[in-house]
Amino acid sequence: MINLTEEILRIKQVMGLSEQFPEEMSMDNLKPQEVSTDDTQTQEVPDSEEQPKEPIDFSNSVVPQIVWRAGRVGSTPKGGGIWFGENKKDVENFAWSVRDERREGLPYYINLQNPRYYKNFWNDYLIKAREAGRDVLMNVLMNAGYDGIIIDTDTWNDTADEYAVTSKQFIVFDPKNVKPA
Repeated sequence: MINLTEEILRIKQVMGLSEQFPEEMSMDNLKPQEVSTDDTQTQEVPDSEEQPKEPIDFSNSVVPQIVWRAGRVGSTPKGGGIWFGENKKDVENFAWSVRDERREGLPYYINLQNPRYYKNFWNDYLIKAREAGRDVLMNVLMNAGYDGIIIDTDTWNDTADEYAVTSKQFIVFDPKNVKPA
C-alpha cells in the first residue's frame, strides 16, 4: 500500500511541480518551543467547552456563511489548524473516503479577519505544507499575523469517484474563532 508521502511525491512528479520551498515561508524566526511535531487530530471536547467565555465578534469575518466540519471542534488544533469545507456533503465524503468513518457534517461559523489565501490545494497549499509540515506552516503564518487560511475552489479530495470533493476549504488557527451555527 502506498503511503500519503509516496502518493504526494508521485503526484508532484506527474504534474512537474517544483520541490523548491518559497522564500516567503522562511522559518528562521520560529522559536523551537513554538513548533509542534504532534500530527494527531484535534482532541474532542464537550459542547460546553466549545464556546469561549467572552463572546468574540464574528461580524467582521471574511467568511460570513456557514461552513461545515465532519465532527466537533477540539480545543487544541493539530495538523495545521481546524479544517472546514463549503458544504455538508463534502466533509462527509472526505471522512468516509479518507478516514473510512461515517461522520455527520456539522455547521459552524468561523471568524477569519486576516486569512492567508491560496489559489488551490495541490499546486499551492500542499507544496508549502509538505515542505515545512502543516503545524510549522500554521506557526509561520500565525507569527506573520494570519488567523487562518482560505484555499480557493479546487479538487482537494481527489478520489476520482463519487467521494471526490471540489470546493473551497477554510482553516482556522484558534478554536475561539469557531462557533456552532
